[in-house]
Amino acid sequence: MEATALSSGFHPLVKRNGYRVPRSSCSQRKFVSLVRCDLKDRSFGINKKLKPEGSSIAIRRLSFKTNVFEQARSVAGDTSFDDTTTAKTRSHVAEDKIGVLLLNLGGPETLNDVQPFLYNLFADPDIIRLPRPFQFLQGTIAKFISVVRAPKSKEGYAAIGGGSPLRKITDEQADAIQMALQAKNIAATVYVGMRYWYPFTEEAVQQIKKDKITRLVVLPLYPQYSISTTGSSIRVLQDLFRKDPYLAGVPVAIIESWYQRRGYVNSMADLIEKELQTFSDPKEVMIFFSAHGVPVSYVENAGDPYQKQMEECIYLIMEELKARGVPNNHKLAYQSRVGPVQWLKPYTDEVLVDLGKSGVKSLLAVPVSFVSEHIETLEEIDMEYRELALESGVENWGRVPALGLTPSFITDLADAVIESLPSAEALSKPNAAASDDSESSDAFSYIVKMFFGSILAFVLLLSPKMFHAFRNHII
Repeated sequence: MEATALSSGFHPLVKRNGYRVPRSSCSQRKFVSLVRCDLKDRSFGINKKLKPEGSSIAIRRLSFKTNVFEQARSVAGDTSFDDTTTAKTRSHVAEDKIGVLLLNLGGPETLNDVQPFLYNLFADPDIIRLPRPFQFLQGTIAKFISVVRAPKSKEGYAAIGGGSPLRKITDEQADAIQMALQAKNIAATVYVGMRYWYPFTEEAVQQIKKDKITRLVVLPLYPQYSISTTGSSIRVLQDLFRKDPYLAGVPVAIIESWYQRRGYVNSMADLIEKELQTFSDPKEVMIFFSAHGVPVSYVENAGDPYQKQMEECIYLIMEELKARGVPNNHKLAYQSRVGPVQWLKPYTDEVLVDLGKSGVKSLLAVPVSFVSEHIETLEEIDMEYRELALESGVENWGRVPALGLTPSFITDLADAVIESLPSAEALSKPNAAASDDSESSDAFSYIVKMFFGSILAFVLLLSPKMFHAFRNHII
Protein backbone atom coordinates (compact mmCIF):
# COMPACT_ATOMS: atom_id res chain seq x y z
CA MET A 1 0.00 0.00 0.00
CA GLU A 2 1.28 3.43 -0.89
CA ALA A 3 1.55 4.92 2.56
CA THR A 4 0.56 1.90 4.60
CA ALA A 5 3.85 0.20 3.96
CA LEU A 6 5.58 3.53 4.34
CA SER A 7 3.99 4.08 7.70
CA SER A 8 5.35 0.87 9.07
CA GLY A 9 8.36 2.60 10.40
CA PHE A 10 10.51 1.68 7.48
CA HIS A 11 11.67 4.17 4.80
CA PRO A 12 12.90 3.33 1.25
CA LEU A 13 15.46 3.83 -1.41
CA VAL A 14 14.84 1.93 -4.60
CA LYS A 15 17.47 -0.67 -5.41
CA ARG A 16 18.95 -0.49 -8.87
CA ASN A 17 19.37 -4.22 -9.15
CA GLY A 18 15.73 -4.68 -8.22
CA TYR A 19 12.71 -3.12 -9.81
CA ARG A 20 14.23 0.16 -10.96
CA VAL A 21 15.29 2.15 -13.95
CA PRO A 22 18.95 2.04 -15.04
CA ARG A 23 21.36 4.32 -13.21
CA SER A 24 22.04 7.60 -14.90
CA SER A 25 25.67 8.11 -15.87
CA CYS A 26 27.61 10.63 -13.86
CA SER A 27 31.12 11.52 -14.81
CA GLN A 28 31.97 13.55 -11.73
CA ARG A 29 31.01 13.67 -8.08
CA LYS A 30 30.14 17.08 -6.74
CA PHE A 31 28.02 18.32 -3.91
CA VAL A 32 25.08 20.64 -4.44
CA SER A 33 23.44 22.68 -1.76
CA LEU A 34 19.69 22.86 -1.86
CA VAL A 35 18.01 25.90 -0.41
CA ARG A 36 15.25 24.96 1.96
CA CYS A 37 12.29 27.31 2.11
CA ASP A 38 10.83 27.20 5.60
CA LEU A 39 7.45 28.78 4.99
CA LYS A 40 5.95 30.14 8.15
CA ASP A 41 2.90 31.92 9.47
CA ARG A 42 4.07 34.95 11.40
CA SER A 43 0.74 35.42 13.16
CA PHE A 44 1.00 32.11 14.96
CA GLY A 45 4.77 31.98 15.23
CA ILE A 46 5.07 28.81 13.21
CA ASN A 47 8.58 28.32 11.93
CA LYS A 48 9.63 24.73 11.65
CA LYS A 49 13.26 24.05 10.94
CA LEU A 50 14.36 20.51 10.45
CA LYS A 51 17.69 18.93 9.71
CA PRO A 52 16.88 15.93 7.52
CA GLU A 53 18.45 12.83 8.93
CA GLY A 54 21.55 11.79 7.05
CA SER A 55 21.66 14.93 4.96
CA SER A 56 25.08 15.57 3.49
CA ILE A 57 24.15 18.85 1.89
CA ALA A 58 24.71 22.31 3.27
CA ILE A 59 21.42 24.20 3.44
CA ARG A 60 20.70 27.86 4.08
CA ARG A 61 17.37 28.42 5.78
CA LEU A 62 15.02 31.04 4.42
CA SER A 63 11.59 32.15 5.57
CA PHE A 64 8.68 33.36 3.51
CA LYS A 65 5.58 35.26 4.46
CA THR A 66 2.47 33.16 3.81
CA ASN A 67 -0.30 35.35 5.26
CA VAL A 68 -2.37 32.39 6.47
CA PHE A 69 -4.75 34.62 8.39
CA GLU A 70 -3.56 38.06 7.34
CA GLN A 71 -6.23 40.57 8.27
CA ALA A 72 -7.85 43.11 5.98
CA ARG A 73 -7.66 40.84 2.93
CA SER A 74 -10.34 38.63 1.51
CA VAL A 75 -9.75 34.93 0.95
CA ALA A 76 -10.92 34.80 -2.63
CA GLY A 77 -8.38 35.71 -5.23
CA ASP A 78 -5.76 36.93 -2.77
CA THR A 79 -2.11 36.13 -3.35
CA SER A 80 0.40 35.58 -0.58
CA PHE A 81 3.38 37.37 -2.07
CA ASP A 82 4.04 41.09 -2.08
CA ASP A 83 5.12 43.45 -4.85
CA THR A 84 8.80 43.17 -3.95
CA THR A 85 8.70 39.39 -4.23
CA THR A 86 6.84 39.65 -7.52
CA ALA A 87 9.44 42.04 -8.95
CA LYS A 88 12.30 39.80 -7.90
CA THR A 89 10.53 36.78 -9.32
CA ARG A 90 9.96 38.40 -12.69
CA SER A 91 13.62 39.39 -12.91
CA HIS A 92 14.56 35.76 -12.36
CA VAL A 93 11.95 34.62 -14.88
CA ALA A 94 13.54 36.81 -17.51
CA GLU A 95 16.91 35.22 -16.89
CA ASP A 96 16.09 31.59 -16.15
CA LYS A 97 14.37 28.57 -17.55
CA ILE A 98 12.19 27.57 -14.62
CA GLY A 99 11.21 24.07 -13.57
CA VAL A 100 8.94 22.84 -10.80
CA LEU A 101 9.35 19.30 -9.50
CA LEU A 102 6.37 17.75 -7.72
CA LEU A 103 7.35 14.89 -5.41
CA ASN A 104 4.96 12.14 -4.35
CA LEU A 105 5.03 8.57 -3.13
CA GLY A 106 3.74 6.77 -6.22
CA GLY A 107 1.69 3.62 -6.36
CA PRO A 108 1.17 0.47 -8.41
CA GLU A 109 -1.01 1.07 -11.44
CA THR A 110 -1.92 -2.61 -11.93
CA LEU A 111 -2.06 -5.63 -9.63
CA ASN A 112 1.09 -6.97 -11.28
CA ASP A 113 2.89 -3.84 -10.10
CA VAL A 114 2.11 -4.39 -6.43
CA GLN A 115 4.99 -6.66 -5.48
CA PRO A 116 7.74 -4.68 -7.28
CA PHE A 117 6.30 -1.50 -5.82
CA LEU A 118 6.51 -3.00 -2.33
CA TYR A 119 10.05 -4.14 -3.03
CA ASN A 120 11.06 -0.59 -3.96
CA LEU A 121 9.41 0.65 -0.79
CA PHE A 122 11.08 -1.76 1.61
CA ALA A 123 14.45 -1.61 -0.13
CA ASP A 124 14.77 1.97 1.04
CA PRO A 125 17.21 2.12 3.99
CA ASP A 126 15.11 4.96 5.41
CA ILE A 127 12.17 2.57 5.66
CA ILE A 128 13.85 -0.54 6.99
CA ARG A 129 16.73 0.74 9.07
CA LEU A 130 19.20 -2.08 9.46
CA PRO A 131 22.28 -1.94 11.69
CA ARG A 132 25.43 -1.29 9.67
CA PRO A 133 26.66 -4.92 9.77
CA PHE A 134 23.38 -6.09 8.22
CA GLN A 135 22.84 -3.45 5.56
CA PHE A 136 24.03 -5.79 2.83
CA LEU A 137 20.81 -7.77 3.48
CA GLN A 138 18.59 -4.81 2.53
CA GLY A 139 17.56 -6.23 -0.84
CA THR A 140 17.01 -9.76 0.49
CA ILE A 141 14.77 -8.58 3.32
CA ALA A 142 12.87 -6.28 0.96
CA LYS A 143 12.23 -9.26 -1.30
CA PHE A 144 10.96 -11.34 1.64
CA ILE A 145 8.58 -8.66 2.87
CA SER A 146 7.26 -7.74 -0.56
CA VAL A 147 6.43 -11.39 -1.28
CA VAL A 148 4.64 -11.82 2.05
CA ARG A 149 2.68 -8.56 1.88
CA ALA A 150 1.79 -8.64 -1.82
CA PRO A 151 -1.35 -10.87 -1.57
CA LYS A 152 -2.97 -8.67 1.09
CA SER A 153 -1.98 -5.47 -0.69
CA LYS A 154 -3.39 -6.79 -3.97
CA GLU A 155 -6.75 -7.30 -2.27
CA GLY A 156 -6.78 -3.64 -1.27
CA TYR A 157 -5.89 -2.39 -4.73
CA ALA A 158 -8.40 -4.76 -6.32
CA ALA A 159 -11.09 -3.22 -4.11
CA ILE A 160 -10.41 0.26 -5.54
CA GLY A 161 -10.32 -0.78 -9.18
CA GLY A 162 -7.10 -2.73 -9.62
CA GLY A 163 -4.49 -0.05 -9.08
CA SER A 164 -3.61 3.32 -7.59
CA PRO A 165 -5.01 6.52 -9.15
CA LEU A 166 -2.16 8.54 -7.65
CA ARG A 167 -0.12 8.99 -10.82
CA LYS A 168 -3.10 10.17 -12.87
CA ILE A 169 -4.14 12.65 -10.18
CA THR A 170 -0.60 13.94 -9.70
CA ASP A 171 -0.17 14.43 -13.45
CA GLU A 172 -3.41 16.43 -13.46
CA GLN A 173 -2.19 18.52 -10.54
CA ALA A 174 1.06 19.20 -12.41
CA ASP A 175 -0.86 20.41 -15.45
CA ALA A 176 -3.10 22.58 -13.27
CA ILE A 177 -0.17 24.17 -11.42
CA GLN A 178 1.61 24.88 -14.71
CA MET A 179 -1.51 26.60 -16.04
CA ALA A 180 -1.90 28.57 -12.79
CA LEU A 181 1.69 29.77 -13.11
CA GLN A 182 1.12 30.76 -16.72
CA ALA A 183 -1.92 32.78 -15.61
CA LYS A 184 0.45 34.67 -13.29
CA ASN A 185 2.90 35.28 -16.17
CA ILE A 186 5.39 32.70 -14.94
CA ALA A 187 6.58 30.39 -17.69
CA ALA A 188 7.56 27.12 -16.01
CA THR A 189 7.62 23.43 -16.80
CA VAL A 190 6.17 21.20 -14.07
CA TYR A 191 7.59 17.70 -13.62
CA VAL A 192 6.41 14.74 -11.54
CA GLY A 193 8.83 12.53 -9.64
CA MET A 194 7.56 9.52 -7.67
CA ARG A 195 9.56 7.92 -4.87
CA TYR A 196 8.67 4.24 -5.38
CA TRP A 197 7.02 3.90 -8.79
CA TYR A 198 6.92 5.42 -12.24
CA PRO A 199 7.77 8.10 -13.11
CA PHE A 200 10.64 7.80 -10.65
CA THR A 201 12.39 10.88 -9.28
CA GLU A 202 15.51 9.92 -11.23
CA GLU A 203 13.54 10.01 -14.48
CA ALA A 204 12.15 13.45 -13.70
CA VAL A 205 15.61 14.78 -12.83
CA GLN A 206 17.09 13.49 -16.06
CA GLN A 207 14.30 15.23 -18.00
CA ILE A 208 14.99 18.44 -16.07
CA LYS A 209 18.62 18.18 -17.09
CA LYS A 210 17.70 17.39 -20.70
CA ASP A 211 15.42 20.44 -20.81
CA LYS A 212 18.29 22.58 -19.50
CA ILE A 213 16.32 23.96 -16.57
CA THR A 214 18.33 26.74 -14.89
CA ARG A 215 16.22 27.35 -11.75
CA LEU A 216 14.23 24.67 -9.95
CA VAL A 217 11.55 24.68 -7.26
CA VAL A 218 10.96 21.37 -5.49
CA LEU A 219 7.41 21.00 -4.17
CA PRO A 220 6.66 17.79 -2.23
CA LEU A 221 2.93 17.06 -2.24
CA TYR A 222 2.94 16.40 1.50
CA PRO A 223 1.50 19.32 3.52
CA GLN A 224 3.48 18.39 6.63
CA TYR A 225 7.15 17.45 6.69
CA SER A 226 8.23 13.98 7.76
CA ILE A 227 11.55 12.24 7.35
CA SER A 228 9.53 9.31 5.98
CA THR A 229 8.01 11.26 3.09
CA THR A 230 9.55 14.61 2.16
CA GLY A 231 12.81 13.72 3.88
CA SER A 232 13.23 10.47 2.00
CA SER A 233 12.48 12.10 -1.36
CA ILE A 234 14.86 15.00 -0.73
CA ARG A 235 17.62 12.57 0.18
CA VAL A 236 17.32 11.01 -3.27
CA LEU A 237 17.49 14.44 -4.88
CA GLN A 238 20.57 15.34 -2.89
CA ASP A 239 22.28 12.17 -4.03
CA LEU A 240 21.44 12.87 -7.67
CA PHE A 241 22.50 16.51 -7.55
CA ARG A 242 25.82 16.01 -5.83
CA LYS A 243 26.91 13.47 -8.46
CA ASP A 244 26.09 15.53 -11.54
CA PRO A 245 28.15 18.58 -12.50
CA TYR A 246 25.30 20.27 -14.39
CA LEU A 247 22.74 19.74 -11.64
CA ALA A 248 25.24 20.88 -9.04
CA GLY A 249 25.11 24.36 -10.56
CA VAL A 250 21.33 24.66 -10.76
CA PRO A 251 19.81 26.95 -8.11
CA VAL A 252 17.17 24.97 -6.19
CA ALA A 253 14.53 25.96 -3.65
CA ILE A 254 12.75 23.26 -1.65
CA ILE A 255 9.36 24.00 -0.11
CA GLU A 256 9.50 21.53 2.75
CA SER A 257 6.03 22.06 4.21
CA TRP A 258 3.05 24.21 3.45
CA TYR A 259 0.33 23.10 5.89
CA GLN A 260 0.33 26.61 7.42
CA ARG A 261 -0.34 28.44 4.17
CA ARG A 262 -3.49 30.47 3.95
CA GLY A 263 -4.62 28.89 0.69
CA TYR A 264 -4.27 25.35 2.03
CA VAL A 265 -6.01 26.14 5.33
CA ASN A 266 -8.91 27.86 3.63
CA SER A 267 -9.24 25.16 0.98
CA MET A 268 -9.50 22.50 3.69
CA ALA A 269 -12.02 24.60 5.61
CA ASP A 270 -14.09 25.04 2.43
CA LEU A 271 -14.28 21.28 1.83
CA ILE A 272 -15.17 20.54 5.45
CA GLU A 273 -17.83 23.23 5.56
CA LYS A 274 -19.37 21.92 2.35
CA GLU A 275 -19.49 18.29 3.53
CA LEU A 276 -21.02 19.26 6.87
CA GLN A 277 -24.04 20.54 4.98
CA THR A 278 -24.80 17.02 3.76
CA PHE A 279 -25.75 16.00 7.31
CA SER A 280 -29.27 16.60 8.65
CA ASP A 281 -27.81 18.35 11.72
CA PRO A 282 -24.40 19.77 10.79
CA LYS A 283 -23.68 21.22 14.25
CA GLU A 284 -23.83 17.78 15.87
CA VAL A 285 -21.20 16.26 13.55
CA MET A 286 -17.81 15.33 14.99
CA ILE A 287 -15.01 16.41 12.63
CA PHE A 288 -12.61 13.48 12.63
CA PHE A 289 -9.13 14.22 11.25
CA SER A 290 -7.31 11.03 10.25
CA ALA A 291 -3.63 11.59 9.51
CA HIS A 292 -1.07 9.12 8.28
CA GLY A 293 0.98 7.87 11.21
CA VAL A 294 4.71 7.56 11.76
CA PRO A 295 6.62 5.53 14.36
CA VAL A 296 7.10 7.32 17.67
CA SER A 297 10.86 6.78 17.34
CA TYR A 298 10.92 9.15 14.36
CA VAL A 299 9.59 11.96 16.54
CA GLU A 300 11.42 11.18 19.78
CA ASN A 301 14.76 9.96 18.44
CA ALA A 302 15.13 11.47 14.97
CA GLY A 303 13.56 14.87 15.60
CA ASP A 304 10.75 14.45 13.06
CA PRO A 305 8.48 17.55 13.31
CA TYR A 306 5.53 15.73 11.74
CA GLN A 307 3.40 15.36 14.87
CA LYS A 308 3.81 18.96 15.94
CA GLN A 309 3.15 20.24 12.44
CA MET A 310 0.05 18.07 12.20
CA GLU A 311 -1.32 19.43 15.47
CA GLU A 312 -0.63 22.99 14.33
CA CYS A 313 -2.32 22.22 11.02
CA ILE A 314 -5.50 21.03 12.75
CA TYR A 315 -5.44 24.08 15.01
CA LEU A 316 -5.29 26.45 12.02
CA ILE A 317 -8.09 24.68 10.18
CA MET A 318 -10.35 24.65 13.24
CA GLU A 319 -9.62 28.32 13.95
CA GLU A 320 -10.67 29.16 10.42
CA LEU A 321 -13.86 27.11 10.80
CA LYS A 322 -14.67 28.81 14.11
CA ALA A 323 -14.20 32.20 12.43
CA ARG A 324 -16.83 31.09 9.92
CA GLY A 325 -19.26 30.11 12.66
CA VAL A 326 -18.52 26.37 12.59
CA PRO A 327 -17.88 25.42 16.26
CA ASN A 328 -18.03 21.64 15.85
CA ASN A 329 -16.03 19.33 18.08
CA HIS A 330 -13.07 17.64 16.46
CA LYS A 331 -10.63 14.81 17.00
CA LEU A 332 -7.22 13.93 15.53
CA ALA A 333 -6.02 10.34 15.17
CA TYR A 334 -3.37 8.48 13.16
CA GLN A 335 -3.97 5.67 10.70
CA SER A 336 -2.02 3.02 8.76
CA ARG A 337 0.22 1.67 11.50
CA VAL A 338 2.09 -1.53 10.69
CA GLY A 339 4.34 -3.84 12.68
CA PRO A 340 5.11 -4.23 16.38
CA VAL A 341 6.69 -0.80 17.00
CA GLN A 342 4.81 2.01 18.71
CA TRP A 343 3.19 4.56 16.41
CA LEU A 344 1.82 8.01 17.05
CA LYS A 345 -1.35 7.83 19.09
CA PRO A 346 -4.29 7.88 19.27
CA TYR A 347 -4.90 5.24 16.60
CA THR A 348 -7.73 5.86 14.14
CA ASP A 349 -9.34 2.43 14.52
CA GLU A 350 -9.33 2.60 18.33
CA VAL A 351 -10.71 6.14 18.40
CA LEU A 352 -13.55 5.23 16.02
CA VAL A 353 -14.64 2.44 18.36
CA ASP A 354 -14.46 4.74 21.39
CA LEU A 355 -16.43 7.49 19.67
CA GLY A 356 -19.15 5.09 18.65
CA LYS A 357 -19.42 3.66 22.15
CA SER A 358 -19.49 7.14 23.71
CA GLY A 359 -22.60 8.07 21.74
CA VAL A 360 -21.24 10.02 18.75
CA LYS A 361 -23.80 9.47 15.99
CA SER A 362 -22.47 11.64 13.15
CA LEU A 363 -18.88 11.63 11.99
CA LEU A 364 -17.11 13.48 9.17
CA ALA A 365 -13.75 11.91 8.29
CA VAL A 366 -11.06 14.30 7.03
CA PRO A 367 -7.91 12.78 5.43
CA VAL A 368 -5.74 15.70 6.44
CA SER A 369 -2.32 14.43 5.35
CA PHE A 370 -3.38 13.43 1.84
CA VAL A 371 -3.97 15.78 -1.11
CA SER A 372 -4.83 13.03 -3.61
CA GLU A 373 -7.15 10.07 -3.49
CA HIS A 374 -5.30 6.78 -3.14
CA ILE A 375 -5.53 3.51 -1.27
CA GLU A 376 -5.44 5.08 2.20
CA THR A 377 -8.51 7.19 1.42
CA LEU A 378 -10.41 4.97 -1.00
CA GLU A 379 -9.93 1.63 0.75
CA GLU A 380 -8.72 2.21 4.30
CA ILE A 381 -10.95 5.17 5.21
CA ASP A 382 -13.91 4.67 2.87
CA MET A 383 -14.21 0.93 3.44
CA GLU A 384 -12.39 -0.33 6.54
CA TYR A 385 -12.87 2.64 8.86
CA ARG A 386 -16.39 3.39 7.68
CA GLU A 387 -17.45 -0.18 8.41
CA LEU A 388 -15.76 -0.09 11.81
CA ALA A 389 -17.43 3.20 12.73
CA LEU A 390 -20.89 1.97 11.77
CA GLU A 391 -20.37 -1.27 13.68
CA SER A 392 -19.33 0.76 16.73
CA GLY A 393 -22.51 2.84 16.86
CA VAL A 394 -21.92 5.74 14.48
CA GLU A 395 -25.04 6.19 12.37
CA ASN A 396 -24.13 8.96 9.93
CA TRP A 397 -20.78 8.81 8.14
CA GLY A 398 -19.27 11.29 5.74
CA ARG A 399 -15.84 11.89 4.26
CA VAL A 400 -14.17 15.04 2.98
CA PRO A 401 -12.57 14.41 -0.43
CA ALA A 402 -8.87 14.97 -0.94
CA LEU A 403 -7.99 18.42 -2.26
CA GLY A 404 -7.07 17.12 -5.71
CA LEU A 405 -7.65 19.90 -8.25
CA THR A 406 -9.49 22.31 -5.96
CA PRO A 407 -8.85 25.71 -7.64
CA SER A 408 -7.94 27.61 -4.46
CA PHE A 409 -5.51 24.85 -3.50
CA ILE A 410 -3.82 24.78 -6.91
CA THR A 411 -3.57 28.57 -6.96
CA ASP A 412 -1.91 28.60 -3.56
CA LEU A 413 0.66 26.00 -4.61
CA ALA A 414 1.46 28.17 -7.62
CA ASP A 415 1.88 31.14 -5.27
CA ALA A 416 4.22 29.09 -3.07
CA VAL A 417 6.36 28.36 -6.12
CA ILE A 418 6.51 32.04 -7.06
CA GLU A 419 7.45 33.06 -3.53
CA SER A 420 10.31 30.59 -3.40
CA LEU A 421 11.90 31.42 -6.76
CA PRO A 422 14.11 34.33 -5.60
CA SER A 423 15.59 32.19 -2.81
CA ALA A 424 16.89 29.38 -5.02
CA GLU A 425 20.64 28.94 -4.74
CA ALA A 426 23.29 26.35 -5.40
CA LEU A 427 25.55 26.43 -2.38
CA SER A 428 29.01 24.91 -2.15
CA LYS A 429 29.65 22.09 0.27
CA PRO A 430 32.80 21.46 2.29
CA ASN A 431 34.83 18.44 1.34
CA ALA A 432 33.14 15.21 2.29
CA ALA A 433 34.42 13.20 5.20
CA ALA A 434 35.49 9.61 5.03
CA SER A 435 33.65 7.27 2.69
CA ASP A 436 30.72 5.26 3.98
CA ASP A 437 32.36 2.18 2.57
CA SER A 438 35.44 2.39 4.77
CA GLU A 439 34.18 -0.06 7.36
CA SER A 440 33.29 -2.72 4.78
CA SER A 441 36.87 -2.66 3.49
CA ASP A 442 38.11 -4.16 6.72
CA ALA A 443 38.44 -7.94 6.41
CA PHE A 444 37.41 -8.68 9.98
CA SER A 445 34.34 -6.47 9.69
CA TYR A 446 33.36 -8.27 6.51
CA ILE A 447 33.59 -11.65 8.23
CA VAL A 448 31.41 -10.42 11.10
CA LYS A 449 28.82 -9.12 8.66
CA MET A 450 28.67 -12.37 6.75
CA PHE A 451 28.45 -14.46 9.93
CA PHE A 452 25.60 -12.60 11.56
CA GLY A 453 23.91 -11.94 8.24
CA SER A 454 23.87 -15.65 7.48
CA ILE A 455 22.28 -16.35 10.86
CA LEU A 456 19.59 -13.74 10.20
CA ALA A 457 18.88 -15.09 6.72
CA PHE A 458 18.69 -18.63 8.11
CA VAL A 459 16.15 -17.58 10.77
CA LEU A 460 14.05 -15.79 8.18
CA LEU A 461 14.02 -18.78 5.88
CA LEU A 462 12.91 -21.04 8.73
CA SER A 463 9.92 -18.82 9.44
CA PRO A 464 6.72 -20.74 8.54
CA LYS A 465 5.23 -17.60 7.03
CA MET A 466 8.24 -17.06 4.81
CA PHE A 467 8.35 -20.70 3.80
CA HIS A 468 4.67 -20.64 2.88
CA ALA A 469 5.09 -17.42 0.92
CA PHE A 470 8.03 -18.68 -1.12
CA ARG A 471 6.41 -22.03 -1.69
CA ASN A 472 3.47 -20.27 -3.38
CA HIS A 473 5.44 -17.44 -4.98
CA ILE A 474 8.60 -18.72 -6.59
CA ILE A 475 10.83 -15.80 -7.57
